[in-house]
Amino acid sequence: MTIRMECQTLPVGELLSGSRIYSMPIFQRPFAWTADEAGQLLDDLQTAFHNSTDLNTDKAYYFLGQLIVSQSNPNAPFEVVDGQQRLVTLSALLAVLRDLLPPGDAREHLQHHIERPENAARHLPRCPRVGLREIDRDEYTRWIAEQGGSFALPDAGDTDATERLVEVISRIKDDIATPHQKFITDFASYILNHCYAVLVIVSNTLDAYQLFRSINARGQPLTDIDIVRGEVISIYQSTRLADAWSQIEDQIGVEQLSTYVKSILALVHPPTQQMAFRDGLNSVLSHPSKALLFTDTLKKFVEIYDELESCELTVAEGNEELNRIVSCVKALPFDDWTPAALLWLAQNPSEKATVDFFKALDALGLGLLILGATSNTIANRMRRVVQRIVAKDCLSSANSELYLTDAERKKIREKLARPIGNKSRFIRPLLLRLNAELLDKTIPTYFPTKVTLEHILPQNPGPRSLWRQKFPDSKERQQFSQMLGNFAILSTKVNPRASNFDFHKKREKIFGASDSNIFPLTAQLISYEDWTPDAIKKRHDQLTEIARDILKL
Repeated sequence: MTIRMECQTLPVGELLSGSRIYSMPIFQRPFAWTADEAGQLLDDLQTAFHNSTDLNTDKAYYFLGQLIVSQSNPNAPFEVVDGQQRLVTLSALLAVLRDLLPPGDAREHLQHHIERPENAARHLPRCPRVGLREIDRDEYTRWIAEQGGSFALPDAGDTDATERLVEVISRIKDDIATPHQKFITDFASYILNHCYAVLVIVSNTLDAYQLFRSINARGQPLTDIDIVRGEVISIYQSTRLADAWSQIEDQIGVEQLSTYVKSILALVHPPTQQMAFRDGLNSVLSHPSKALLFTDTLKKFVEIYDELESCELTVAEGNEELNRIVSCVKALPFDDWTPAALLWLAQNPSEKATVDFFKALDALGLGLLILGATSNTIANRMRRVVQRIVAKDCLSSANSELYLTDAERKKIREKLARPIGNKSRFIRPLLLRLNAELLDKTIPTYFPTKVTLEHILPQNPGPRSLWRQKFPDSKERQQFSQMLGNFAILSTKVNPRASNFDFHKKREKIFGASDSNIFPLTAQLISYEDWTPDAIKKRHDQLTEIARDILKL
């Protein structure tokens, strides 16, 4: 790929003069330098200044590295891809030096390098030379652009970036202290005239980023996702979209978000599945219709993430059945299903198809748990579901990985019919899912994280317990105690002595307690007169039938 660029070696005084101003693209990270990093730059500059006894020699110059910017037209601001940290810190340093000077020409001269003066003839408004992201812009203006601002700092900033900015300005003030006026003017003059940077200008942000990745020497590294974010958000110019994107990235991380974006690229242009992420992105963005479909789909993807988190899907507005099923899927003890769900919803599917999709996803997730699938097996299965969505036959193909196979259904039926051991990791999510199915439809589904599973017939009743009279055969008693129908859900842990109560006492003291009645699965035990082998079989059959309906067995 050919990148057209212009390179200029300029002193800081020229970088921050004329009509030049610098802004941060939407994808750019917040200001991130710490006080130590700023202090190191100041120390380097002061050392170079003190060593520059003869300003006419090459040793008198200090090189700041390259700044990579994009500029769409000659009148546009420079968008900074690489160099934000140095530009902001240099501006803070100049602001401190300015505020140490008395009012006069020297102070005003420095101010013009910190804030561009108004030029009515060229229709250029007064504004800071360097502009941070919108949320931090006002504080930057007050503390750096406005005269006297560096000595009117609050104790802390409102965001992480402004917090660091306060620390950086404070560190610069502490390190410089209160020098003689001649030192201030000489040091400022050295920074403006003898500290150089290479300004690399390209015409678009993508090329600037590609160049940055190739020659980056110093600065905060960006990711491919940062560029995708900037491309999509800049198209729609939506603060809501930008906020939603930041929320997703904070919650799931860049790596998982990259996986989602790759899935959308594959949905828009299937050949990208065999390409490196960057190549696939370039392939799609270089094709006008595919680029539009990609950005539209990704915009929808980002906006529905919050809907999915809250179980309030727009596609299901007024459809409580769908939102209840989504709640059940979200309760699964893994989140590998999320890419498939988001990718499905990003396609603007019909309400009916979406209900069918989430019912199948609910059955698949619960079924894989009952089968004892490993984390890798679940992740691989969900990736194949994503591939089916990309292929657009996720629901229509009888062989779709979204559905449990006949062999899997058979094995699940067999596992539910047998005793369930204490170490079976599926029993808790299965019981909570069955409980959700038994809830009154006017009550929102809930999946509490802190619950206790209780065997109604104890696994090890005491030697004089009435349970041994009802279940005299120890092998049969052990099998009955581990049947699905013998489990209850409690909100608190029962002490071992209470666990061995006979059924009538348990029914009164435990299953009839107010905090147990929040679980219909447990509250139904109140209707049983006694707990016998026939009662366990009856309840086992009832719960198994509900499970078979959920799992489409």
